[in-house]
Amino acid sequence: MSTTSAETGELAGLSALRKATRVLEALAERGSLTAGELSEILDEPVTTVYRMLTNLGAAGWIERDGRKGSPVRLGVDLIAIGQAVEDALDVRAIARAGLQRLSASTSETAYFCVRDGHRAACIESVDGLQTRTAELPIGGSLPLHQGAGPRAILAHLPETFRQRYIAALQSFGANPATGAQVRELGSELDAIRSAGYAITDGDVLPGVYSCAAPVRDHRGDVIGSISLSGLSSRTEPLRLEFGSLVRQEALLVSAELGHRDAEQ
Repeated sequence: MSTTSAETGELAGLSALRKATRVLEALAERGSLTAGELSEILDEPVTTVYRMLTNLGAAGWIERDGRKGSPVRLGVDLIAIGQAVEDALDVRAIARAGLQRLSASTSETAYFCVRDGHRAACIESVDGLQTRTAELPIGGSLPLHQGAGPRAILAHLPETFRQRYIAALQSFGANPATGAQVRELGSELDAIRSAGYAITDGDVLPGVYSCAAPVRDHRGDVIGSISLSGLSSRTEPLRLEFGSLVRQEALLVSAELGHRDAEQ
């Protein structure tokens, strides 16, 4: 079957769109690049790159200073579009779909926490067979070092924040953490970061086992965690499976929020 001129034009338009998208993705990742650098990254002739940059600049999606050959960067108009998309995302609704999948497959309670300064607050949950096994009720919060959900967040925050947080525990009010407790917490956070998920058994609620994995936004920043909780006696045979399940759902929610590197 022969290709019509309209179909040929449509294919050419899609090809140009894909190339333009790759330019924008490269700029989003690197910050600013010259046409020559983009040519190498995209494996496209520099003349093709210049043509794409001209079109993207006319649309307001990239910008550069007036000097020939100077680096280009994402334009204010495109950044505004990205912010509008981010504002439109209903994080709670996106997370709830993951919680429903977790609860349906395990019959246990699943919940979603978001970071709120030095604490983690629960903003959504789906009850399992045992409705009182979640470490946090909706609206409740815990310090970032207590409970699986909060710890999954703390472990994956930048090292500088973790160090400041742990150091602050040693001067916390009337009940400061001891040096041994601080060292133990540091080791546990390293293990959580390595495994990709946190586990606790009776840490917040006696007899309740919880497992949690971090959720990231489009920037790669950890904004919260997805957790699964159940009675310790019920969950013991399934604990390895729980770790895999919460990590998978956390990655899926992160992807829906625009996070692309599923290996982080």
